[in-house]
Amino acid sequence: MFASMTIGDIVLNALFAVGILQLAWFSVMLLRRGVPPASIQHAVMPLLTIWILMWPVYSDSRSLWIGLVTLIFTSALAASLNAPFWQHLRLAWTAKPLEVEMRIYQGIVLPPLAYPIMTLFIASIWFRNIPEFGFGLALCLCLAFPAAYWTDYLGQRMPRLLKLGFPAHPEQTLVGHLVLIIICIVLLCWSLHIYHGTDWQALFIATLITALTASATRALIPGQWYAPAAVLSMGFVMWVL
Repeated sequence: MFASMTIGDIVLNALFAVGILQLAWFSVMLLRRGVPPASIQHAVMPLLTIWILMWPVYSDSRSLWIGLVTLIFTSALAASLNAPFWQHLRLAWTAKPLEVEMRIYQGIVLPPLAYPIMTLFIASIWFRNIPEFGFGLALCLCLAFPAAYWTDYLGQRMPRLLKLGFPAHPEQTLVGHLVLIIICIVLLCWSLHIYHGTDWQALFIATLITALTASATRALIPGQWYAPAAVLSMGFVMWVL
């Protein structure tokens, strides 16, 4: 893999490493100002879109693993070091387990930012084999899911958004799922259009079914396990269609 890397790939990975350090500092700064960890994590994900948009620029898609290893290494430092900065980063990047998640996965302690890292790993596998799928799925993770979260967050202050009352996610709203579906359709259509030049109208039915799959998975899978489960199932639905 290293023999096939170009100067461009090395530069992109170096820029990503610098960006991860900036994200870590940004996360710690927000935590110290009293921002909840869940909000920090959903604010960090859209910033990773900058790296996702670089994926088609890599000359060798295997170079993506270096970026993922960099992210994993930063998470491992946050989990293992006891310096104040890394302790705060661990708090900022650790998902607060829900009661149902604690009951099902009791005793399993995952490192900070574990769910997004797992989901990016799945999306990168799709990208390695079917670039038009993996690119769109990674964009959905970084943009569609955070948008749905922030819509649900506003729904806690606006009862008119109609909470759906799912047992695994009672805070989710109808508007949040509609936002998720619409953004997923747009991003998946755009990804397929970039690689194949297909008209968006011809892609609507397939991407709609895929977006509905994402919505159903987000509603039914407890905790933040819905993110890797959604990207995995969305990829298989697109592959079948």
